[in-house]
Amino acid sequence: MITPDSLTDEARTDGDTITVAALRDLRGQALQPPPAPPASGVTLTSRPPLLVARPTLADHQVRAATRIWLASRAGHHRANDPAEEALLHAVETSALARPPIDGTAATVDADLADIYLTLARHWLELTKNSADPRYLNAALKLLSICLVAPVPASEQGATTLAATLEALDTTTVPPTLSSSIARRHAYATPVVPAPTGAPEPRIAVLAGADSRGLPQFLAAAHNLPITGVVLHEGGQQQEPPGSAYGTPWYPATRATHPRLALAASPLPHHRVAHRDWNAAAAHLADWGTDLLVLIGMDVIPPTVLAVPLLGTINAHNGALPAYRGMDAVAWAVLTGQPVVCSVHHVTEQVDAGHVLATSDVPTDAPDLRQAVKDTQLRLLTDVCRHVATTGALPAGQPQTGPTRRYYRMHPALRHLLDAATNPIGAAS
Repeated sequence: MITPDSLTDEARTDGDTITVAALRDLRGQALQPPPAPPASGVTLTSRPPLLVARPTLADHQVRAATRIWLASRAGHHRANDPAEEALLHAVETSALARPPIDGTAATVDADLADIYLTLARHWLELTKNSADPRYLNAALKLLSICLVAPVPASEQGATTLAATLEALDTTTVPPTLSSSIARRHAYATPVVPAPTGAPEPRIAVLAGADSRGLPQFLAAAHNLPITGVVLHEGGQQQEPPGSAYGTPWYPATRATHPRLALAASPLPHHRVAHRDWNAAAAHLADWGTDLLVLIGMDVIPPTVLAVPLLGTINAHNGALPAYRGMDAVAWAVLTGQPVVCSVHHVTEQVDAGHVLATSDVPTDAPDLRQAVKDTQLRLLTDVCRHVATTGALPAGQPQTGPTRRYYRMHPALRHLLDAATNPIGAAS
């Protein structure tokens, strides 16, 4: 849709195309007329056509169903609508939101681009009425795909881009609610030592092979009964070099921290291939693992979760259940909420287990990224120490209250944070 010569590397990779220059480019072309208005009087439809998020599977029937669904939703912008949530998840977990986007954009024709633009406009209105920035984020990704797609420029594209620029211009980053003092909350039962003669709990670690936090955790847990470490090899790089999606957003800082090397240790260390969960489970079973600690890991399957007798724990860089998912720090800052770290019991449902301990992270820390990492590792160590002392996990608290799953933040929103949060987290 945008003139190919105007597309930057950032646009082709991440969809970083939501600019006034892109709007000028569109308006300088012969624009295709807007589509016919949707039929009126369509009954509200709850079940969304999820396959529309997969361009290669979005056939004529799927597209027709999507147009009917969108027509039925005209003027319906309710927060926490299950149908909207389902379609949001389908879009955010599809290739539409995965760099490099130019390959996916090449599979989008003019008719499908029109559907995506209509959905983006619908989600812009939903954002305005619900104050839920996740829908603005998804609208940005849909619009980016359409702008990069090799389709004729259209009035629909230009008006959607103009509306999106206005939405970004009116999005403000409120002051964060956290003070410079970190509040710590441990949801633990009273510490009662394990009975005399009880076997010492065996704690194992499953970590990404390149995890920066592993050496720091092992140093902090040197006096705890760690029985071994399984190092999980990473797969192929998920994002191309230079992609903003390759790392979570944090405020810029001039502080530097040398990477700690994994010190020589008598602990057993085993490396397993990417997603060789059977091998990982076998090592953990050989050690008679009671508690498994995850560091720098993605979703873990039941094959591994079934091994430790007491369970598995993980640190998350957001409050639960309000900030499940990805880029939790960025979303907390964007919405003016405290940056919170949580340690939770890992279950098959992502980020859904009982919360065992939490702590606020001061947003005026010289390096917010490092402050979050330090807080996560401290909470993990605290829970491990509780297990080592009592032989049991803390009781924790079930997750209650509003639940939201967040996804990777579009570059346009990251630019807003970059502009608004300086000097939050920046070195003085």
